[in-house]
Amino acid sequence: AVVTHHRLRATAEGKGVEPDPEAKLEEPLIVRPTSETMIWHMFGKWIMSYRDLPLKINQWANVVRWEMRTRAFLRSAEFLWQEGHTAHASEAEADACARQMLDVYEGVCRDKLAMPVIKGVKSSTERFAGAEETYTIEALMQNGWALQSGTSHFLGQNFAKAFDVSFQNDQNEQELVWATSWGVSTRLIGALVMSHSDDAGLVLPPAIAPTQVVVVPISKGPEKAPEDHSALMAFVDAAVAKMEMAGVRVLVDHRYTMRPGPKYFEWERRGIPLRMEVGARDMESGSLICVKRTGGDKFALPNDDDFGQAVAKQLEEMQAELLSAAEARLKAQTFEVERYDEMKEALEGSDASGAPGLFLVPWRDDAEAEAAIKTETKATIRCYPLDQQHRIDGKKCFYSGEPATHMAIFARAF
Repeated sequence: AVVTHHRLRATAEGKGVEPDPEAKLEEPLIVRPTSETMIWHMFGKWIMSYRDLPLKINQWANVVRWEMRTRAFLRSAEFLWQEGHTAHASEAEADACARQMLDVYEGVCRDKLAMPVIKGVKSSTERFAGAEETYTIEALMQNGWALQSGTSHFLGQNFAKAFDVSFQNDQNEQELVWATSWGVSTRLIGALVMSHSDDAGLVLPPAIAPTQVVVVPISKGPEKAPEDHSALMAFVDAAVAKMEMAGVRVLVDHRYTMRPGPKYFEWERRGIPLRMEVGARDMESGSLICVKRTGGDKFALPNDDDFGQAVAKQLEEMQAELLSAAEARLKAQTFEVERYDEMKEALEGSDASGAPGLFLVPWRDDAEAEAAIKTETKATIRCYPLDQQHRIDGKKCFYSGEPATHMAIFARAF
């Protein structure tokens, strides 16, 4: 949709509304669910020769979707996302680009969000309109539901045909370009929250936490005990300097009129990976008392020359622990079944509060059967996992009993 005015007014007859001439925008805005129309219009202007290829465009943009039922971060009427669009001279190069971006997204989820994902291909029913293949990463949330966390589409030449985008190859012949598009959105924030958080609040992996360590000095403040406070803060400042030298993102809580307990609760709720407490006794012992957001007993770290590196090591271990826990959950909640009745029975009564998890099954590609299963169980095919397709030989479809064409993952999904 093209937006030309920011306000409407009543018509002179009073029977309707019309754009208010005084509310005309300096430039019209294009409200869109995705940007293929604009990108391909420009590709047609930019691409003439094989020397112009590959052409790769990436942008961060807000897009709008018509969502009847919204969920914070997961499905909203407007959201921020990253979307990439590429044009290539060959089919192989375009498909390789789509797969490469899937690997990039998997790496971000694993290395930054501590969230393992399953790489796969969407079924024909779930495939992006206009795509030859839709590659996807699927994650498992703590409630046993799956979440599509990113997609990368091999578009073939479909959009090139629709927008008449061709190039002159090195043999002076005209060819249609081959294309991809791919994106992830603020949905990953929702995935992060649901993957790691608990009843006490947010849990942030250290790799992406804006603040990795919060230091809470136990002091009466500079006004009530200036000398004691000054000595304590000199000790704290030295520790902070060592952490910053080690690349640790650290914050000192200077709210001395607030009791320590409420501070601890606040930082726990906000998911800060590591909390440090330091009072006069800790200063005398030359240590800071540490508490991990992921749990465990308090422990002391000496404020010596290796303090900064010791803290960095603790954060690395926490990152690894979060990933390990998520991987264990994914493994424990992925079930292999040979009969549809097994999955149907397991999914009975499942709702937003909980579902068993993922079901890896032999499957014969059939849109009607896929729709019937969705109606009966509310489970959908999340993907055909790339690393499981070698197992399909000799297997029978768990639903129809006919020779299977894919190994598929079914699950309840957001």
